[in-house]
Amino acid sequence: MRSWVAALGFLLVGAADVGQAADAAGAAAGLVLTSEQAEDRAAFVATLRKARQGDADSQWQVGRTYARLGEDAKALPMITAAAALGHVAAASLAGTFHEEGRGTAKSRDEAFRWYRQAAEQGDAAALAALARLLPPGNTEVMSYLHRSANAGNPDGQYQLGHYLAAAGVSQNLAEAGEWFKKAAAQGHVGAQVAAALLMLEGQGGKPDRQAGMAVLEKAAAMNDPVANFLLGREHLQAEKSNPDAARRPLRLAATAGHREAQYLYGALLADSKAEADKRAALEWLDKAQRAGHVAAMNRLGELLRDYVADQQHFANARELFLLAAEKGNTDAMYNLALMQNQGQGGARDTFSALKWFSRAADEKHEKAAAVLESLLGSALKTSSLGLKGFWQQ
Repeated sequence: MRSWVAALGFLLVGAADVGQAADAAGAAAGLVLTSEQAEDRAAFVATLRKARQGDADSQWQVGRTYARLGEDAKALPMITAAAALGHVAAASLAGTFHEEGRGTAKSRDEAFRWYRQAAEQGDAAALAALARLLPPGNTEVMSYLHRSANAGNPDGQYQLGHYLAAAGVSQNLAEAGEWFKKAAAQGHVGAQVAAALLMLEGQGGKPDRQAGMAVLEKAAAMNDPVANFLLGREHLQAEKSNPDAARRPLRLAATAGHREAQYLYGALLADSKAEADKRAALEWLDKAQRAGHVAAMNRLGELLRDYVADQQHFANARELFLLAAEKGNTDAMYNLALMQNQGQGGARDTFSALKWFSRAADEKHEKAAAVLESLLGSALKTSSLGLKGFWQQ
């Protein structure tokens, strides 16, 4: 079925005589069909007639065509009819439609019923789907996954890899890596990411950064936000950090809404000397902190304090530091205490500053401990309360 289907749209015409409907649609569209398109149209008309007469293979073909056109409500009855007549692939696809709510309301029970029917006939995709829907502790899960994975289904291979990796045993990790690689070779993006992480971290074997990065690049090329985030992070955390190489994947992941990527990309831009980068950093860090990213709250506060540096933004920075400090970020505790002690962005509050310095020092924040010692000397250290006793008063 080629371009004439989408161009004419005759499948959307609810007429009894499909041949006349196709001709009418073609005329209405003012299109002239090539001989190849005319043959395709005639073939589809014949298939649709057979489908309406109860032929399962024809129902399957028509259902798939409707699905390709995005007409799920028209596709589902045909697919379901074929499935009811024992068509294995149709039963598996009917499960997907019910699970995802395509052309009908979502129904786990209906999805399970159709997947079960297809799985009983050996459909590898349905076996993987059943395993996904069953509770993790169900005794049938591993059986379904092994059957699906051994039949070459990438979803089954990916899920089986995760079950094995979750055990955390070295032998299982090695086997998990092999299943991830098999699924990854078939273009399964999640498996590519999982396989790359195992290679990079050396779980189940020796670390192989070159191979791991190559697999991660493939997943990132599919515009997967997680893969792009991990790729950017790896460029930043490499022995020889490469911020320039990290920019593009982090930007793609951040644009896709990946909160951690928004933070890392914003932090990367904040460290740039270019004014345009710093302005963009404000936007990305703000997106991340609004989504609840605590480190982004602190980094945005630092940027407002140091880059924008006026009284209004000092107050905003101090507020962000307080939010992050209350959530346990020690850098924010230190930054907040500095502003309180110096009276930046609000009234000077030495007592509150001492508490935040003390709390950060308790968490091994070296700068906070140094400031605290310079402010209080040895008096606090020799007290019966200690640092924690001081800030918890």
